[in-house]
Amino acid sequence: MSIGIVLGLGAVGTLAAWSDSATATSGVFTTGRLDIKVGTPAIDNNPPVFATTLANPAIFPGDTVAAGLLISNAAGSVANTYTISVVASNADLGNRLSSSVHTGVPSSGVACSGAAISTVTGLGASTPFPALNRSLPVNGSDQLCISVTMTAGAQPSPALSGTVTYTITATST
Repeated sequence: MSIGIVLGLGAVGTLAAWSDSATATSGVFTTGRLDIKVGTPAIDNNPPVFATTLANPAIFPGDTVAAGLLISNAAGSVANTYTISVVASNADLGNRLSSSVHTGVPSSGVACSGAAISTVTGLGASTPFPALNRSLPVNGSDQLCISVTMTAGAQPSPALSGTVTYTITATST
C-alpha cells in the first residue's frame, strides 16, 4: 500500500503557468486652449468699460452711441467661432433700446463706419445677435463696432438707468 501512495503522489504534476507583461506609453497629450479675450489690452474677466461713448451716455429717443470692441484669440491654441448676446440690466430701459454689431471701428462716438452684421431690437432679455457666428483663428482678432440706439418716441418718465452687457461665447472649431 505504501508503494501505491508513493506512486499516486508521483503522478501529480505542477499546474503552474508562465506569464509575462509589457507596457507601451504614448507621447504627452496636451489639450488645446480656448481663450477668447476682449478689449485693448485684451482681458478675460471684469469686462472692459467701453470708450466713454458707451461708458455713461445720456441717451435720448432717436440717439445712437457707438464704441469699438476688439475680440482676440491671442492666448488660445485652437481656432474658434464666436457668437454675441446682449441684455440690459434694466428690462424697462432695455425694451426701449436696440443694438447693432458692425465691422470696423466707430467713425465717431455716434456711428460705426462698417456694415451692420446683425441687430437686436429690445434688450430687456438676453438675446443672441441673429446670424452672427464669426470665425477667429489662432492669434487672430476681430475689430467690431457696437452701437446702441434708443427708439424714437421712447422717452421714459421718470428717467431710467442701467447697463448693457455683451456676452461673447466661443466654441472650438
